[in-house]
Amino acid sequence: MIHGGESMLARILYYREKEMPWEIVVPANDIARAEELARKKMREFRAVDYEIELIA
Repeated sequence: MIHGGESMLARILYYREKEMPWEIVVPANDIARAEELARKKMREFRAVDYEIELIA
């Protein structure tokens, strides 16, 4: 547990052409941080789009 703030998790689903989506779960303090992490990984996963859901 992180003292002085809440720790949250974000589920990021990456959509790729002609393949099943990839899902990862990352720690993120807010939706803006989750968006930043998602955009950074798009090229690595060869994704065409992504979807974010805060889960905890």
